[in-house]
Amino acid sequence: MKLKNDFFCIKDACQTETGINYTIGLNPEHFIYQVHFPNNPVTPGVYIIQIIQELLEEVLERTLFMKKLHNGKFLNVINPLENNEVIFSISISSEGNDAHKISAVVSNENHQFAKLSMLFVNQ
Repeated sequence: MKLKNDFFCIKDACQTETGINYTIGLNPEHFIYQVHFPNNPVTPGVYIIQIIQELLEEVLERTLFMKKLHNGKFLNVINPLENNEVIFSISISSEGNDAHKISAVVSNENHQFAKLSMLFVNQ
């Protein structure tokens, strides 16, 4: 299930020395927020991971599979009514031709929402 252009949209992308920063907009009207949780929407952690994968696939221009989540810290909830724009800062280091080690920080100007390190492989 792809989330891009339904659950989120890319507002801006900026290359960095080690990767890319994406500013995304969340869709507070998306169905998942009606059930997770009614009147207090929270972005599910698995959706944050899926967004990272889709953004990484876009920058690397290939289909990926998450092989391992090395470390994942969810520090604050993302409520799309309070924080509908979020920055995904993704650092990428390739491990051979088929593996990509990434570090991602999800934040905005006021909060850090998540810090993750993962290993993706080409599919």
